[in-house]
Amino acid sequence: MRQFFVFVFSLVLLFSGVTASASEQCSSLFLVQNWEVSSRVRKNKFVTNRDLYEYREVLHTDFMNSLSKLTPDQHWVDLGAGKANAQIDYIKSFSNPLSAAQATGVAYKLDRWFSPPKFDGKLQIKEGAFEQQPTATWKKADLVTDVFGVISYTHDLHTSLQKVFDLMNVKGELYIFTTNYHTSIKVGEKKSLSLMDFLATIEGIHVEGRYGTIKITKEIENVIVPSFELVKYVDDAPPSRTYIRSDLVH
Repeated sequence: MRQFFVFVFSLVLLFSGVTASASEQCSSLFLVQNWEVSSRVRKNKFVTNRDLYEYREVLHTDFMNSLSKLTPDQHWVDLGAGKANAQIDYIKSFSNPLSAAQATGVAYKLDRWFSPPKFDGKLQIKEGAFEQQPTATWKKADLVTDVFGVISYTHDLHTSLQKVFDLMNVKGELYIFTTNYHTSIKVGEKKSLSLMDFLATIEGIHVEGRYGTIKITKEIENVIVPSFELVKYVDDAPPSRTYIRSDLVH
């Protein structure tokens, strides 16, 4: 159906004598891709019950040590937290929940019958797209995790990364587990970078790890993510995405 729509739309443009500019073509592509992403996200076909044991197994080996060092006034944000099982496991490991760090789970959509425990205010769930969350009003994060979450699935990777780095404290750590080579960023006519290689080009962060198991330490206050835009999105779990530096698009 989508291919038929694109075909008909192309005929309309051809016979109406409309010649779209390169920027208009880009905009049309982005609108189609955004619809495709939103359609998949609305179905909520993701794993939502990953526990802390699984986080320990798949994230960078420094993760559990960093988590254990968090103090009660610090903050752990989990992107794509599902039912926040990992954060619930973490808080339950304390005899007194108030001894745990503040935990915020970002979940696009919760099951209607699911009501997560609040642990005297230590756990919050932010429901909805991360890109639209008012993260500037949140408590700064000392630890951020993403296990096949926002960073793997978002169409607007630039905004998501920028919001994450803005949210983090200096010396804060971001732990990512993703399929590294499903995401590529074109930075020249013949050069494409994997997600991890692209992250390593951003000034003010230190990147470690390999094969999609990534640890990032924020080293300066104002980290600026170079602009890039989506040019290809293939729906999968996780999707395959191709981006291009914005100054190379038009």
